[in-house]
Amino acid sequence: MLREVKLRVAIYYDCFPETGYRNDGNPLYTFASLKRMQDKGILEVDHLAPKEDMKLFGTYDLNLDVDWGEDGLTSIIPYKMIDAPKPNIFWCSDSHLGFDYRFEKSKKFDKVFCAQKQAVIDFRERGVDAEWLPHAVEPRAYQDISTGTPVPFSYASKDHDIAFVGHVNSPNRIDFLDRMFAEFPNFFFGQRRFQDAARIYAKSKININIAMKEDLNMRCFEVMGAGGFLLTDYVPYIEELFEDGKHLVLYRSVEEAIDKAKYYLSHDSEREKIAQAGLEEVMRAHTIDHRVLRMLEAAKEIRPLEVA
Repeated sequence: MLREVKLRVAIYYDCFPETGYRNDGNPLYTFASLKRMQDKGILEVDHLAPKEDMKLFGTYDLNLDVDWGEDGLTSIIPYKMIDAPKPNIFWCSDSHLGFDYRFEKSKKFDKVFCAQKQAVIDFRERGVDAEWLPHAVEPRAYQDISTGTPVPFSYASKDHDIAFVGHVNSPNRIDFLDRMFAEFPNFFFGQRRFQDAARIYAKSKININIAMKEDLNMRCFEVMGAGGFLLTDYVPYIEELFEDGKHLVLYRSVEEAIDKAKYYLSHDSEREKIAQAGLEEVMRAHTIDHRVLRMLEAAKEIRPLEVA
């Protein structure tokens, strides 16, 4: 009797003390999604990394390398990096921060996805075929699971007028936040992860986002995925995914951001309607499961599963 062979997947990324336990972001979320699919009997997945048990290296149907920013950690990584064997897929995230490293790495893969559409264009111009696969939200990380049921955070009262959850790691963020916080003294600023970040997003009237280098970052998806209202800077291609004034609100200057923030702070029903629409759109098409399913489709295109 013919039956489909279960896909065996290996995912490669680091999470060791020497590199600060980089067990977050796209690699962690992708692995979590794959494990949920394993629980449903769809596939089998292992996380492979140096210093762990590598005896099955090279025996998988799909080898998935998810960008974890290792190029910025080469001085402290205490081992030699390994290439994912074929058949393999690379999901590139930080092309805006380290383009050359990621372009050279992409040449080693059967299929390349990029979280930034500009990288897709630039890779193709240089001879590497690539496909746009934007960032996404991991619902189990950015929704309230305290009751065991993942549902978006929802609070009738809001603690903050303005919130920015993140790091001030680029000059444009310093200048922008200085202006915004001076205009809106009831603000939150700090670093939070997962459900703690989601609570801030949901308990703030407006969540601001500032891209570092015209990148469509993860914060956009995470704010909306937590049920928060997102006021973010215009970056190329964002309107191919979300509609300005419907799912989120875009600004092109700090002055415009201030004006729009003042407007939506005084128009609660409009603001909450946009937040709800943003949440629904993210859950419809922009969760990590959507991204992983596309990579699994690509795996079948690379190497169709045999039957036995």
